[in-house]
Amino acid sequence: MIHSLLAGALLAASALLPVSTPAADTPVGRNGQLHVCGTKLCNERNEPVQLRGMSTHGLQWYANCLKTASLDALANDWNADILRISMYVQEGGYETDPAKYTNLVNTLIEEATERGLYALVDWHQLDPGDPNQNLDLAKRFFTEIAERHKDKFNIIYDIANEPNGVSWAGIKSYAEQMVPVIRAKDPDGVIFVGTHGWASLGVSDGGSEADVINNPVNASNLMYTFHFYAASHQQEYFDALARAADRIPLFVTEFGTQTYTGDGGNDFTWSQKYLDFLEGKQIGWTNWNFSDDFRSGAVFKEGTCDGDDFTGTAMLKPAGVWIRDHIRNRPSATATIDVSTSAQLTAALTNAKPGDTIKLADGTYTGNFKTTVDGTSAAPITLTGSANAVLKAGGGYGLHLNGASYWTVRGLTVTGGQKGIMIDSATRVTIDGVTVHGLDMEGVHFRNSSTYGVIKNSRIYDTGNDGRGMGEGVYVGSAGGTSDKSDHVQILGNTIGPDVGGEAVDLKEGTTGGLVSGNSFDGRGLTGANYDDSWIDVKGNNYVIENNTGKNTTNNGYETHTQQSGWGCGTVFRGNTSDLTGATGSGRYAFNITNYNASSCKVTVDRSNTMTGGKALTNPGIPVT
Repeated sequence: MIHSLLAGALLAASALLPVSTPAADTPVGRNGQLHVCGTKLCNERNEPVQLRGMSTHGLQWYANCLKTASLDALANDWNADILRISMYVQEGGYETDPAKYTNLVNTLIEEATERGLYALVDWHQLDPGDPNQNLDLAKRFFTEIAERHKDKFNIIYDIANEPNGVSWAGIKSYAEQMVPVIRAKDPDGVIFVGTHGWASLGVSDGGSEADVINNPVNASNLMYTFHFYAASHQQEYFDALARAADRIPLFVTEFGTQTYTGDGGNDFTWSQKYLDFLEGKQIGWTNWNFSDDFRSGAVFKEGTCDGDDFTGTAMLKPAGVWIRDHIRNRPSATATIDVSTSAQLTAALTNAKPGDTIKLADGTYTGNFKTTVDGTSAAPITLTGSANAVLKAGGGYGLHLNGASYWTVRGLTVTGGQKGIMIDSATRVTIDGVTVHGLDMEGVHFRNSSTYGVIKNSRIYDTGNDGRGMGEGVYVGSAGGTSDKSDHVQILGNTIGPDVGGEAVDLKEGTTGGLVSGNSFDGRGLTGANYDDSWIDVKGNNYVIENNTGKNTTNNGYETHTQQSGWGCGTVFRGNTSDLTGATGSGRYAFNITNYNASSCKVTVDRSNTMTGGKALTNPGIPVT
């Protein structure tokens, strides 16, 4: 994040010339008045939109880069959606001549409007970092801007660029004084406010996104801003953004592919990671900066703004080429494929493209259905239907995602056959709200190093009908070795049982880092074959098993085992409720920890776990902490 900048070119507002009325197919023409819906920025049809565009440099230095030719290029060659108008408060900016800079911002808003672009009005305060110190100036400026442009559909107000050296509570207080000032003139405009720590969600100031999530601004139609510079702000900052993205409305109003100085080498790897995430979450962004400053973060080569050639890539620095490409190249158009026959389903699974949705009509689809097509992190593929859309197999797998990453399977029913839903060698597959039943063996299986899978809100019952004790509800990994690294699988909020002919959940050696939370287990149907005498058997490492409820077991509730040296360790059990009434086995423990070693194989049983019936919470020698 840029904390100080040197003076550059002279102010050249006179270079702004009238332009022709834009074609109807512009960002504003397509989307109209924006508003915040949930955690998204949405258009007038209540559809989430992701805006992409550029930020100006400081108007006091680089207004000569904002002329007819450059703005035409931004709109028509770069295909941008939004222009961020960065008006510095200090450093020779607004406070030196409020009327001059207000007029310049007004002119740039009109230029953006003529081209059908959204105009993000940036109160670019940096030093002092506490926005309250410029409160009176901010009220004056935004009153004038909102009064003049209140009838436009394309205005967004950013009331604090990069607060720093100030608590989130102080920023919140400032925002709650500023929002009514704008609302008095423009009741519909979206308002942005910077987060603490130079808009880092607090990370750069030693805080975190929780400060904002737990104490949001008392205002509607408001979003919070995040800034990153990819060569400086990596995992810690990315993680904060990822945690916040589903909790609060966010917009990235400034980022660069370099260090926080806006200079140095480009880190396009981390830049791509961020932009992929933002695309997947439909979080908009503007890049720093649309000028010919000498730093590597300015998109144009030095001297470009003295001329009128701004289209194409010849005058761009490497960062400019990269950013222009990412503004221009949006995800390809996606399709909703309506399916009502088995043949149509087979074809749809074969030909799906990233972002597509395959929608099943109610009915029975007979066969073994398989896909090997990948979605992407930004554009997963969805297979969806109601519980009355039934995939019915006569043998083999009902649905097989074989190397098919980034899929969501939602709502439908899978029955018949040997196994229900098989996920092989795939990452980021989500199974949501499905029903799986009537199988010879297991219900859902994450296998062959399928990572970051999720099964949630689903019902699994009547499995393992061949009687061999191999009818687990959810099976993660493979038995007999540790090469299957199906790591970080989450099993959330499911109902598993009754008549599951194996453990409700079997977590195999070689797998690690998963979460089993909020599920309900009914062990009626446990056969005792292959030692299936509990709801969960943990043979992998570092799992968290929490807030589950179980009833009807033949012996124990939860077990750990070491099938391979060094495995079956690190599990945390907390908040689980066990009803062992009717258990007849030799243990009858809520937690049967068979491999505990305080130094080499620690397992944590938290005192928040509860039980009724049975013999004891744990087998002898296991501490409850």
